[in-house]
Amino acid sequence: MNEMNVGDTMQGQWQDMTGDGEVIVVEIDRRGTGYEGQIYLYPPNLGIAAVAYFSSDTEGPIVRQKVGLTFHQYGRAAVIPIEELKRHHPDRRWPQAIELSLKEENGTLTVEAFAQLHDGPETTESVILPASQSTDASELSADAEIVTWDSFKKLVGGLEVDRYIFRGQPVQKRLRSSFHRTNRKSLLTYINFDIPRLHRAISTSTSTYFDLTDDNHYAAFMNLLQHHGYPTPLLDWTHSPYVASYFAFRHARQTSASEDRVRIFMFDARRWRKDFPQYNSLVYTPPHFSLLEPLALENPRSAPQQSLSAIVTVDDVEAYLQKLGKQTSHDYLRVFDLPYSERNSVLKELRFMGITAASLFPGFDGMCEAMRIQHFEG
Repeated sequence: MNEMNVGDTMQGQWQDMTGDGEVIVVEIDRRGTGYEGQIYLYPPNLGIAAVAYFSSDTEGPIVRQKVGLTFHQYGRAAVIPIEELKRHHPDRRWPQAIELSLKEENGTLTVEAFAQLHDGPETTESVILPASQSTDASELSADAEIVTWDSFKKLVGGLEVDRYIFRGQPVQKRLRSSFHRTNRKSLLTYINFDIPRLHRAISTSTSTYFDLTDDNHYAAFMNLLQHHGYPTPLLDWTHSPYVASYFAFRHARQTSASEDRVRIFMFDARRWRKDFPQYNSLVYTPPHFSLLEPLALENPRSAPQQSLSAIVTVDDVEAYLQKLGKQTSHDYLRVFDLPYSERNSVLKELRFMGITAASLFPGFDGMCEAMRIQHFEG
């Protein structure tokens, strides 16, 4: 078997939609001198994922590589037998193997799939996928009217209760999960290998045994990892605009200019849940952004932070939310950039509200951070 050429530019997540509405996603990780990855095909309106796995030990020219295909119901690891697919969808072709070619050039990935069935000629499908823009500067436009702490407080004071969620960031970076900020992109490898190994290691340190076959336990385990710094495909959000503000203003800067800003996101969670399906799975589902409120097992930070999480299977969350917003003509996400120069007064006001590191991070570390801010940064 010849090998595919996978330079560093091939690594990443590539996705788009074909002309007939089929969603295609390719995830490629570097492995030594070669690579491994998956290609996912999601035919429209079937609730089925077709998955092909490919790998190579060396770099080389791009050629047709024979790979097997498996078919799955959304979010389920169990393989659907071909006979069952033919019975329920006799008008479609269900190849069990394809020959796959991949080629990266000028920031695009060309994917070609060649399929041969016994009852017909070879078919060829080709699609060009754009590169993710997730490492570029954010293109979100901050609200032009909400530009001070006082104007932000006035806005949130008039909001509909329980409709919106919030996230604070000290910088105006693109929205990405901590997992997607690493050099890894294969979520299938992540859940099949990384999480079971970490689960075995952590189980000796927790009083709760997390049963990863239970969806509630799995979500709670992932949320615990997220709150302790392990890369996850989750984004932290909070029901409180003031908690989000603390996370935006939390860290002091060694130097700052008068134009420096922190960023607070406001997301229309109620409308999003109404407009789009919510999945609790990381694989075998189309690209999605799903809101999750996991149990706070072994996680005393969850309740004081009024936290919830978004499961994100897309590398470039910002572009994904903007794309779907255009489809529905609704702005789900609003952005407020507030001046960093207001940090001391904001943190003082939040302290009067009971929002400090000591309250948000129960324990020794949180108390020390709260006292450091009061004694040295006030």
